[in-house]
Amino acid sequence: MNILKFIGKKRRPVNLFYMELIIALLFFIVSAAVILKVFATADRKSRLSSVKENAMICSQSIAEVYSENGNAPETFLTVFSENAFFDIDSGIYTIKLDEQCKLSDDGNIVMEAVEKREKTDAGELSHLSVSFISDNEELFSIVCSSYVPNGGVSDA
Repeated sequence: MNILKFIGKKRRPVNLFYMELIIALLFFIVSAAVILKVFATADRKSRLSSVKENAMICSQSIAEVYSENGNAPETFLTVFSENAFFDIDSGIYTIKLDEQCKLSDDGNIVMEAVEKREKTDAGELSHLSVSFISDNEELFSIVCSSYVPNGGVSDA
């Protein structure tokens, strides 16, 4: 008779249902936190990639113009605009840019350029090293050169 009483009272406790529910909710909360972190990281990397791409395009424009004229200030005025403002501190040109590499007084990207010239009997070879820096990290850099012969370009 005791065995029948024991079998008749065999039912699932209600507390087990709540424990399963809490475990399932905890699983979904942890999963959501991981997914949000992954999306935030992907967004940050996407923005950084976009900034690097803009810096690369800007440096390509600088290299093309500099290879033609061989003059850093003239190159910056051509690429950025006629009202481009740049600081010259001990031979380093500094220009502040925004994330689209447009001129900006409060931009978080700094373009630094150093021009070196070598004069020879045949002409002048000049090199321009350009670096784009954001948060003390170099985003992109390029070195371009220009050669101007002494006699100028021949029309022959």
